Amino acid sequence: MELFYTNNISGAEAQLDEQESTHCLKVLRHRPGDNIVFTDGCGYLYNAQISYVTGKICHLTITDKKKWGDERPYYLHIAVAPTKNLDRYEWFLEKAVEFGVDEITPVIGEHSERRIFKTERGERVIMSALKQSLKSVLPRLNQPVELSKFLKSEEVSAFEGARLIGHCNDGEKRELTTIIDNLAPVEGKKRAMILIGPEGDFSPAEVELALKNGFRDFTMGESRFRVETAAVAAISAIYFLSRR
Repeated sequence: MELFYTNNISGAEAQLDEQESTHCLKVLRHRPGDNIVFTDGCGYLYNAQISYVTGKICHLTITDKKKWGDERPYYLHIAVAPTKNLDRYEWFLEKAVEFGVDEITPVIGEHSERRIFKTERGERVIMSALKQSLKSVLPRLNQPVELSKFLKSEEVSAFEGARLIGHCNDGEKRELTTIIDNLAPVEGKKRAMILIGPEGDFSPAEVELALKNGFRDFTMGESRFRVETAAVAAISAIYFLSRR
């Protein structure tokens, strides 16, 4: 199934933006009168007919709307430090969308080698993954933020659910799978905010600050993972355990 995206919807009418219109008309060779399927990124799937084209914009008439089946039994906000090799971070974004997350925040730590991350490029990766994996919920990609500011933010202090930080520093840690298994649902969903650090890991001071702001440290076993691998492993753990 070809899947398009737009949230430019008014009643029974919708419009694809210029990029989606180009893909629809120039790449896939659709014409007025053809039927297509699109999502609004909020959990709904629409059947529509291409009604007309003005300039580079494709106008649609909606013929059907339904809730799409990627409703998750959990809410996950994952905050991951951008990797030095940007391709690896984009791979993480792609896999995160395929499994299903609600929010992604690039965090900049003391040991981060990459301190600049362009969300526009990341949003394109997320959009492509959304359509490729036939998802209907578009994750929110936040602007990059320094870890200290993130930990002290109102968003973190107001988060209802488990706040978890993964790191390689010494100390007693609980298994991530055990923590997730024992999460108490909030309004019917398990909720977690997970922090994954940069290649040089979080500093001891950063770990201490996270613990002071309500985070619990966790381990994923004896294996030492790359940043993007650790992030995907954490996402997959909550994905599978929440469905048992």
